[in-house]
Amino acid sequence: MMDPTQLDKVAVVARADESKAATVPQQHQQVAQQSQQRLGQLEQFRQEYETRLSALGKSGMDARQLADYRRFLSGLSDAISRQGDELQRDRANMVASQNDLREQSRRRMTVDELIAQTRAGLLREEERREQKLIDETSLQRHIFGSSGQ
Repeated sequence: MMDPTQLDKVAVVARADESKAATVPQQHQQVAQQSQQRLGQLEQFRQEYETRLSALGKSGMDARQLADYRRFLSGLSDAISRQGDELQRDRANMVASQNDLREQSRRRMTVDELIAQTRAGLLREEERREQKLIDETSLQRHIFGSSGQ
């Protein structure tokens, strides 16, 4: 049977790993929220710029100004696309860190169960030894008590 003090050391490491893993999903969630906000801001800016372009187009604008607007909108669309990709990566990191936390928690619970089983086994062994000693003592009293009659 394993030494409970060695298992206690393993449990300390498992709890530390779980504790460390517990902080990561929240950090990734904050990063994903910030990415989502930036994406929303970029999309809102694009919408405002398109509205402005539409209004200017109705009132008339020269070809150069129109080309500049379109070039700017194209760059803005590229930035939105990159930000969307970044948001997907941030969300994937968040999910991965949540899965890691679940795995660390599962490992810690397994170690805790092993410790409990080991201690229960040691307790049963101790109880058997005590019962054996009681039985032997009782038998000796009975034998020595009977032979003296």
